This record gives sequence, C-alpha cells and structure tokens, in this order.
Amino acid sequence: MTSQKASAVEDAPDHLSKPPVRKSAGRMRLENLAWQIGIAVAFFALWEYASERWVSALLVSKPSRIAQTMWQWTIDGTYATNIWVTLKATLMGFGAGAIGGMILGYITATWRRVGEVLEPFVTAFYTLPRLALAPLFLMWFGLGMEFRVVFAATIVFFLVYYNTYFGVREVSNELLAAVRIMGANRMQLALRVVVPSALVWVTAGLKISVPYALVGVVVAEMLASDEGVGYLLSKSASQFSTYGTFAAIAALLVMALAIDWLLTLVTRRALRWRTAGTSGQQRQ
Repeated sequence: MTSQKASAVEDAPDHLSKPPVRKSAGRMRLENLAWQIGIAVAFFALWEYASERWVSALLVSKPSRIAQTMWQWTIDGTYATNIWVTLKATLMGFGAGAIGGMILGYITATWRRVGEVLEPFVTAFYTLPRLALAPLFLMWFGLGMEFRVVFAATIVFFLVYYNTYFGVREVSNELLAAVRIMGANRMQLALRVVVPSALVWVTAGLKISVPYALVGVVVAEMLASDEGVGYLLSKSASQFSTYGTFAAIAALLVMALAIDWLLTLVTRRALRWRTAGTSGQQRQ
C-alpha cells in the first residue's frame, strides 16, 4: 500500500506534487504597477489613433494635443497660478467645514437634548441643494476667495458632521460607565475614550469629503471667477477648446489624487494605534 502511494506521488504531474510558490508583496506590487502602466499606455494609444478616424477631434481632441497644452501651461505659469488658487481655497474650505462639522457633531452627540433641538435645522440645511446657496453667497462675499471657501465648507461640513455624530453615538455605554467608575472626569472621558473610539468614523468622513471640497471650489470658480482651475475649465469649454478642457481636468485629477494621498497618510498615522495590537498578535 505504501509503495502504491509512493509511486502515485512520483507519477503525479509537477504542478500537483509541488506546492504553489507564493509571490512576495513587493513582486505583486511591481506586477500590478506593470499592468496599470500597460493599460494606461494602451488606452492613450487607442485614443490617439481613434481621434479624427473614428471620432471627431473636436469632441475628444488628441492626447498629444492635450499634452502640448499642458506643457505650455506649465511653462508660462498658467498651471502654477491657477492650481495654487484652487488648492488654497480647497484646503481652507475643507479645514473650515471639517472643524465645524467635528465640533457640532461632537456636541450634538454628547448632549442628547441639544442634538434633539438642533436636528430639524441640521436636516433642513442638509437636504437643501448647495447650488441654491451659490447666488446668495455670491451676493454676500463677491467673486473673491471667500465665496469659494464658504461654498466648499458648506459641502464638507455635513459629511464630517454626520460621521462624527454617529461615531460618538456608537461609543460603548459600558465602556463609558467603566471609565467613570474609575474616576475619569468629562475631559478625560472625551480625550481617552470618546475621541479615539469615534476616530474611525471621523477619518472616514474626512476622506469622503476631500473630493467634495474640491468639487465645491471648482463649481464656485466655474460660476463666477476669473482665476483657478475651474475658471480654466469653464473658459476652455466656452471656447470649444477640447484640449484645454481635458488639460484642466487633468490638473484637477492630479490635485485630487495628491490631496487624497496626503490625507490617507495622515489618517493612517492617526489610526496606527488600532493596528498595533493586531499586528503584535499576528506575529505571535
């Protein structure tokens, strides 16, 4: 019987007798990167070939023409000037909306009576389309930076507010009671228990609200502005410049990816304490 098993193993194909070789994480990342580059190159090559052959260049332009416009805007400072304006307004609007949302979300979740009183007002402003407020903000703040910042902040505020509110409400009552029995005051309770427990919800709200902050600024610049990437986008579209429109969209894409990467890096550091214990258990 043993000899039959041995002979069966010897006669088995190599892919069945040998254990599968597991690829390292670094090799997997390199292979994924190679696939991503290959897909991007194939997409732009097909786009370049299809323009003026299958689809009118007036509608889709060409990657080569778009690249020329991007290079020209980089050389003459068009990109630098307008990207800085949009980026500054995005960061200011994101910061103002996020801070306001976290503060009010924490207050309404901690003091239930305050939350119950303010709930219909918050819900009413949340359901109101933000574009309806644009003409009013434009009359109040004019065409300057304030209009863009306030418009973006109103979008970010509610996303962060609701995540903070539900994050604080989800904190375990048993845990809060145990910490109170140990003699913790309200400040210690907030800093040691509530804030760390709700941090996952808050960081999720911050990450979700980043592109919305950029959208708010760009929409404000398209509505009424004489500078910024949204202005470049609106100006190019009004002139039927497809290559200029795509060049402005490319700038927005790079900005969104850069801001998202930076926020991911910050939130990962802030949540490092959550993975410290699990990684230690896995090593054991």
